[in-house]
Amino acid sequence: MSKKRTDLTRLEWVLMDALWTTGQATATDMQRMLKVKQGWAYSTVKTMLDRLVEMGYVKARRVGNVYEYSPKTKRPTVVGRMVDDVTVRLFDGSVAPFIQCLIERGKMTAGEVEELRAMLENYSDEKESKS
Repeated sequence: MSKKRTDLTRLEWVLMDALWTTGQATATDMQRMLKVKQGWAYSTVKTMLDRLVEMGYVKARRVGNVYEYSPKTKRPTVVGRMVDDVTVRLFDGSVAPFIQCLIERGKMTAGEVEELRAMLENYSDEKESKS
């Protein structure tokens, strides 16, 4: 038996981002919203929404003769899960090599490095005050 896929593809992220932005929408609403950017047909959007329902990311509620879709999980929760997964799969659960990789690949600006430095300092201060 194959393992059920739980991670989002790049295109599923596009759809989820639109749904997180709108809060709730029908497949027709989503197709209209994404048609210009993605060029997706109604059937594509409907299939993806149904798949996201099966995966547990979206809930569907029948309203009259159509289904209204809304996110089942908040964006920060999904982002957190994905970051945790990448950290475990690629860096044996260690955050420092992950951040080092981002810095070395030029994915962080000097300003973001300073922000991170301030966050880490704040984190250290909070930990010490709880001890």
